[in-house]
Amino acid sequence: MALQRSVGRFRPYSVPVCLFVVVAVAVLLVPPLVLGEASGRTYALTAAVLIVAISSVLPYAVAVGVLTVPFLYAGVGSYADPGVIPASEESFSVMGALRHIVAGISYVVAAAAVGAVGIGIDFAASSGSTPLPRVGFPPFLALGGAIVASVFVAVQLWRYDGGFGDLDHGSVLGTVALGALLAVSPLVALWVFGSFGF
Repeated sequence: MALQRSVGRFRPYSVPVCLFVVVAVAVLLVPPLVLGEASGRTYALTAAVLIVAISSVLPYAVAVGVLTVPFLYAGVGSYADPGVIPASEESFSVMGALRHIVAGISYVVAAAAVGAVGIGIDFAASSGSTPLPRVGFPPFLALGGAIVASVFVAVQLWRYDGGFGDLDHGSVLGTVALGALLAVSPLVALWVFGSFGF
């Protein structure tokens, strides 16, 4: 019973907490594992890659947050807690839309951050600094976005009251579509960065 209460209290915050854990693990644990040392240089390189990735993806993050508000309005999905989705008899909430936008921007940035760690892995592999084989930008980069998108979709669907069995197809498809926008975030960040001639 106590476990059920704890799970119930955790459910509304589950997506941001889980994505924070994914980003923290990727940023704090992966670089030293790949480079073989947890030094200031390792984390300085990681921070530099993160700054570039986040600054590159911000326009896309804002676009995703704002342009996906119709998902919320149509009642088929949201980046925020599903409780902000208006029921058929409820009016559209501006506060719910703001929560959706802020969550969307945050999750796109999280996906880009994890993807940026993938770029670092690829650079380290190409320079021979790690025993991992060089795979090329898209695989490691896309893996970061895919991980964040998968966590978002799975946990967001769990956040709905009643569980997976009671979900309608529209909510599932809407949530998967929102997750797909997260999955491509690292690739968009790389494309934006490259479009400036870097």
